[in-house]
This record gives sequence, structure tokens and C-alpha cells, in this order.
Amino acid sequence: MIRILRGTEAQRIALGGLQPGRAMLCTDSLKTYIGTASGDIETTGGSSGFLDNFNDAARYWAWNDDTPTGTITETGGYLEVSATGAEDANWWGAGLVDNPRAFIGTFRCPMEVITKLTYHTTNLSSQGGMFISNDPMNGGNDGYFLCRQDDSKIVVAKLGVGNIATTVGVIALPVWLRIRTTGNGNGNITYFHYSTDGVTYISLISVADLDHRGVGLAVKNWAAPGPIIVARFDFFSVTVDPGPS
Repeated sequence: MIRILRGTEAQRIALGGLQPGRAMLCTDSLKTYIGTASGDIETTGGSSGFLDNFNDAARYWAWNDDTPTGTITETGGYLEVSATGAEDANWWGAGLVDNPRAFIGTFRCPMEVITKLTYHTTNLSSQGGMFISNDPMNGGNDGYFLCRQDDSKIVVAKLGVGNIATTVGVIALPVWLRIRTTGNGNGNITYFHYSTDGVTYISLISVADLDHRGVGLAVKNWAAPGPIIVARFDFFSVTVDPGPS
């Protein structure tokens, strides 16, 4: 797992170099560095954060995967996350994680996360989309899933609770999903939006005081036996300090 630290440029220099496999977000310059055996490498700068267009059939180093069931594959210009239909592939809360997830560590400052969902298998007991969580590997309860459910609705589901916001009517694909947060932990606000054109976003709900350590892509399937559930994503981006929500 990538460990993302938070500090200033001066603190990073004082460390004498990050340990390989660790990253640091410098809050004064809004630059992120990854530690390697040959020294720190700057991976973002200015207001940038992270962008993967899934166009080279190779997973970028920052991704972490957990696939207790199903598969995660980058191919054909998209990331495909699939869950088996032979058994339950749900994610309900702490210790109840049986679905495939791909995620990166989150920044502890204001950020905007966007993905484009282009395909989602039709099934009345499935979800495919983007999540933000305080425990993305083990499924802690302090997490939310912004996704397309069944064959129509866009929902925000809180882990351990269920849907807390739902659209009305059919939302056809493709659909853009966006999570914006004003920070991390106490005092921050996290906003959940969707768009049908990638330009105009519609707000679903906002939540306060969300402590998050990872954002990523996932599918869920809580009907077993049932069809294999597949979701395909065109890109995944994180922008640091994106401005007003």
C-alpha cells in the first residue's frame, strides 16, 4: 500500500529523502513526491493531482487493488472492474468486504475526484462507481459509494447503512461521477455530484466530517447466483485545491 504523508517542502528536505514506496503531499507547494531508491520524484505540481486515462494497458504505480472476488483489468482504453456472479460480491461495512476495488491514497487537503462510467451490466442487485473511504482495504464503515445502481439510478450509499440519496428516473450511460471535499476529518464537507455531459454537475448530497484515506473504483453484486457484474471507466482524476464547490 502507498503511504501518503503530509508536510512542507522544508520538512521533506529535512527527512533526507522519502522511503521507497512512500509519497508526500507538500501543503505549501501543492506538489506530491514519491520516494524511490534513487531519490524523490515529483509526480504532481501546481493544482494538479492525479490522472489515469487507462490508455496504456498497464496499471499506474499509485493504484492499490483488492479482489476477494472478481477482476480488475486495464485494457482497450478503459479500466474494467468485474464481480463474479457465482457468489456474493458485496461491501457492507467493516470486515464485510467481498467486492473488487481499485483505489489510491487520498490527499488531506481540498480535492476533486472525477470518473466517467461508460458501461455497467444491467442487474437489479448491482452497483458500479466511485467510492471514498477511511479504510478502503478493509471496508471501515466511514465510507460512501457514488454509483449507478441496477439499470437506471445514480445513488450515494453509506457503508453499513444503505442508500442515502437516489435520483429519480433513468440516467443513461455514459455518466460522470464527481466527489469534492474541502479537506479531511473534522470540519470538512464532502459533496457528491453526477453529470450526463461532463460539464454540468447535479448535486446529490453532502456529508460533514468525513475522515478519508482512499478514493477509487468498485462494483458490488449482492445477488448470488447471478450474472457477472462489469463496470468500465474511461478515466480517473484527482485535482488538488479545485476551488469552490
